[in-house]
Amino acid sequence: MINHYLGYVNLNVKLKNRIYTVLGVIGDIYLLYVSIRWIQNGYALRGSLILLVALILAYFTVMNVFYYFTEKKPPFDVSPKIEKVLGKTLGGTDPAAEAERKAAEQARGSNNLLNGANIPANGYFDSKKILPGKVAVDINQRTNIARLADQLQQMNLMAPDYGGLGARELGQQLKQHHKPIFAIGLGVNIPYFELQHDGNDLVVYAGINQAQKAPMGKITTVGLQPIDDVYDKVKLYLANVILVGGPFMELGRNEPIEKQAPYTIRVQLAYEREATEPETSHSTVSDPVGNLSTHTLHHAQPMAAPTSRMKRYH
Repeated sequence: MINHYLGYVNLNVKLKNRIYTVLGVIGDIYLLYVSIRWIQNGYALRGSLILLVALILAYFTVMNVFYYFTEKKPPFDVSPKIEKVLGKTLGGTDPAAEAERKAAEQARGSNNLLNGANIPANGYFDSKKILPGKVAVDINQRTNIARLADQLQQMNLMAPDYGGLGARELGQQLKQHHKPIFAIGLGVNIPYFELQHDGNDLVVYAGINQAQKAPMGKITTVGLQPIDDVYDKVKLYLANVILVGGPFMELGRNEPIEKQAPYTIRVQLAYEREATEPETSHSTVSDPVGNLSTHTLHHAQPMAAPTSRMKRYH
């Protein structure tokens, strides 16, 4: 019942396990009391069996106290051996492999990070003409992003639960990959977003829907080039916007510890070259998303597409 009611409250993994440990201590004390009363009333065998169970549970309770309330390594910890034996005898899988599998499901699952195989909310763009963009965020825009994150969580469109991984699984992943693990995984799709011109600035607007959109940041870089260098050379469109950041786990001295990071956004931009006057002579032109290079411009032929392409968010 307690586990059921705690499900209504969004608690981090460590706090929830601390609550379970305290409840385990109370339950174990009760079992010890019951076993002693059985023995005092002449039921030695029955009382001894209950006492044996209480002592075994007391051992694991002490292990949990060390694990969740201190940074010390518990003495005589047999849990890794038990986990290994049960995995072999009951047909279990390797813990590290299972943790990796759950992480992969998390990336594909509840938070639905869109990748090249899916079509984002703004439609489909040719992956060869998509570049990552960097976004500058001021104080007001950061507040808008935090408000959007709260709305997504309240509407069950975002689950900051580490994909359901427990503390041990998180610890195994952190030891193996040496990278922080965010509660929302690789990111969460934002339901609505658009790009608006504000003078010479390109501002990202996003929200739960078009009616509740708000400014989330200003585009500063497209690919490797500052926005000022490409603003009048290409047309830019928002291909995708995701919410990233928030609480994350990193490896402490003996166990994973949770820290807080602000939510922010990452963007992908699709580009389309502005129309150019046909020429027949050799000239040097600037690639809006690459370096200066020499092109031979033929009559009525468009410029070649840039060779750089987006392989991942950065």
